[in-house]
Amino acid sequence: MASLEAILERAQSLTDNEHYEEAYKVLTAAYNEGKENPEFMEKIALAASTLDKKDEAVQYWEELINIAPNSMVAYTELQDAYCDTNRYKYYLTRARVKILNSQVAQAIPDYKKAIENTHDEKERADANLLMAKAYEFLGKTMNAIDEYYKVAPILNTIEIYIKIADLYVSEKDKLSAISVLESALEHFKDQNNDTVKELLARLYLEVGNTEKAEQYAISDLLKIKIKLSENKNDEAYELLQKVPDKHNAEYHKLAAEYYFNKKDWDNCINAINDFAKFEPNHPLVYQMRSLVCEGQGNVHDAHANRAKMYNAKGQKDIALHEYMQAHHADKNNIQTIEEIINLCEECGEKHTAGEFYEKLLKLSPKNERALIKSGDFYYDLGEYQVAASYYERAAEVSHVSEVFLKAGKCFEKMRKEKTARYYYEKYLAKAPMSASAETELIKAKLNKLSNEEVAEDEGFLEKILGFFSKK
Repeated sequence: MASLEAILERAQSLTDNEHYEEAYKVLTAAYNEGKENPEFMEKIALAASTLDKKDEAVQYWEELINIAPNSMVAYTELQDAYCDTNRYKYYLTRARVKILNSQVAQAIPDYKKAIENTHDEKERADANLLMAKAYEFLGKTMNAIDEYYKVAPILNTIEIYIKIADLYVSEKDKLSAISVLESALEHFKDQNNDTVKELLARLYLEVGNTEKAEQYAISDLLKIKIKLSENKNDEAYELLQKVPDKHNAEYHKLAAEYYFNKKDWDNCINAINDFAKFEPNHPLVYQMRSLVCEGQGNVHDAHANRAKMYNAKGQKDIALHEYMQAHHADKNNIQTIEEIINLCEECGEKHTAGEFYEKLLKLSPKNERALIKSGDFYYDLGEYQVAASYYERAAEVSHVSEVFLKAGKCFEKMRKEKTARYYYEKYLAKAPMSASAETELIKAKLNKLSNEEVAEDEGFLEKILGFFSKK
């Protein structure tokens, strides 16, 4: 038997020679072999369309969509086919074409038209569901909720109620979410509803109704969380000891909460560190550490950890404020100063960064990075004399070739050619092979500086000789 590739080539050859019937026969004979192949299904659908076999073409295009849901050609062809035969499918297909073209908002009226063109309850529900997803994509949450409510009694699945509850939560309307899930429990009371009960327990806990939360909680870890929120620490500890799998982030987070409630700071920190092994840069890690530091009376570390929390959340302006508070509590903490500098540079606060580089140098006079960055700051301001002083100090402690290059450029700006030559030569001696373009440029500068020095020396000699010849 010929391969599918050979069959497609044969059909294409016949089509190119306008033997459409023969091409179609070749493809239909191979249908069972090729029906899961999108390229084959597109070919056979096009062949049926060419021969005006409308019903067969529609069948093939619909089958193509099942295996290639984003086939634009299939939807376009079906849209034409449905135009005069099925207005419901026509509008649904037209909406899908718009979705594939990223025109989600324009698809909404087509879904509404589709609903108007059918009396079938299931078809209307399908269109409502698609419209709900479109509204959700567009961020129109309440519109999406309205559409999900319409399909809930028809599709009759608990997942729809959970979806509605999730959307209410996204709108910070937890009470409405609770109401929806309570309705779901009543409506599906003969089913296993552990998922809904767990969601309800979490929501009741979040709104402060621990009695209801306890009523619905299923998992041991959630039950422990509820006990801790009620300050029933001994009961929570008993449940913690019985947890079979202690190798997870949630367990260590709850253990940290227990030790915090007991003001057992050392064990609390150990539990936080265990939690951090699972979620290294989670904002909660820094938040919990901050609370422990507050409990211990460590003002600096409390602010520093809060700063890390906000930084992990991407709220850099608040993080910078917290670092400033930490610095105020301990002005000699080098790490905090460096964190402030890093955030200032990220936020484009060059002047504040420059100020803190100065503070850093008072505490660590040979800090290479601070020396170079301070030099860069003053170089950009055009204060070459000040910049040069920093670069010279950096050159004494640095083994990085770039420092000598910066110093050379600075002295060249001040027209101190001999000092510039000295640093350029140091740069060339230390420059990596990868900096070939830069080294060639510096070599050219050195040649230029040498010629200028020779010219200056010759000019000076001529002046001296001229002076004596006049005597």
